[in-house]
Amino acid sequence: MIKASEDLKFKLINLGLILMFALPLFPTNVKPYIIVFVGVSVLIGNIGTSFYFDIKKFLINSSIYLLMVLSLVYSQNMEYGLGKLETMASLVIFPLIFALFPRRYLEDVSKNFYKYITVYFFAVVLFNLVSFFYHSLHYGKTIFIHYPTVNRIAQGPYNIHPIYLSIHICVALLFSFFILRRLKSNYKRAAIIVLDILLIIFLFILLKKGPVIVLAFVSLIFALFQRNKKVLYLALLVIILNVVAILSIPEYRSKFAELIKIEHVDSGGTTSSNIRYTIYSIAIKKMIESPIIGYGIGDNKDVLLEEYKKESQILFNEKYNSHNQYISFMLATGIVGLLAFLFFISYNLVYAIRYNNQILILLILLYGLMMSFENILEREDGVIYFGFFIGFFALLSYNEQLNKDIPKSKNLEN
Repeated sequence: MIKASEDLKFKLINLGLILMFALPLFPTNVKPYIIVFVGVSVLIGNIGTSFYFDIKKFLINSSIYLLMVLSLVYSQNMEYGLGKLETMASLVIFPLIFALFPRRYLEDVSKNFYKYITVYFFAVVLFNLVSFFYHSLHYGKTIFIHYPTVNRIAQGPYNIHPIYLSIHICVALLFSFFILRRLKSNYKRAAIIVLDILLIIFLFILLKKGPVIVLAFVSLIFALFQRNKKVLYLALLVIILNVVAILSIPEYRSKFAELIKIEHVDSGGTTSSNIRYTIYSIAIKKMIESPIIGYGIGDNKDVLLEEYKKESQILFNEKYNSHNQYISFMLATGIVGLLAFLFFISYNLVYAIRYNNQILILLILLYGLMMSFENILEREDGVIYFGFFIGFFALLSYNEQLNKDIPKSKNLEN
């Protein structure tokens, strides 16, 4: 009877995790209920055992969010600040869930690691295929041009900005590296490789150069992890082929050519590189004026808009955010908040390195680099997955720590 109860509790947790990895397939209005389900399943998993809460990990992993809450004290625009805190709530919800995660289920969760990442991989593939073919019925061959736009505005509760869809694709491709390493069947490997090629095509259709560059770098790091010359040479070959493709197609060539000549947006044109260059120039001035605690989560955007009005009508009209997560944290919470966030990242990275948690290392690198050109933690399509992935894959490091530092019998008792 007790074993049946334990099995049921783990099945609930397992189902919640599967749904989280399949999250790209769910509409926006359903996603919060899935997160609640995961939280409830974790609470149920703790029933009948001594209460466990890792307060140290919770405080470290949620520190940036807690500081942003405190920054409301010196914010004037409370409505905007509360709205941002609601959007970014994953930065406190997932640290709370994983701080409560029952330790006796860690081994079972680790065993299901490949199942979870495979679910996410196929979820991203399916989302892109359905979206592409559905809209191709209306746009025909021009879907290759309109695909980024229709994903952003023409899918109702499935709307997603091209940059975040690109990030999904990058993460799915990263997961596929580990899936391929696991598979023994050549037919299954060939099928995954075909789907990888398909995802790379979608990544190019979305035409976001940042994710392409970041993925190339992270792929190279993965190849180096394998300590296998054949894998390294294969990774370099794929990168070279993609560079050749970029140089061969005029649209992509002009997109990447922006990086060669970067100017003020009002004089050099409204390219994404010029926009970011101008935003960063303005944001750095404002950071210097209030470097310690920033301007508060409610006022950091208003501060930028006031400066845009003086220096760039283009930026002011479009109401651009900082397009850099680190700058955004500096504007909201100053160097105090930025250091708290970097400590959170470093803490998880150190544990990942210590226990050879390659997937967490690569995810931290991927998201960390993406944050250098996008505020991915200020949109639900970015912050939910970041909060969940970092928290979940950190469990693998924690499980390794328990297995090495605690006798097996004692681990089972807890």
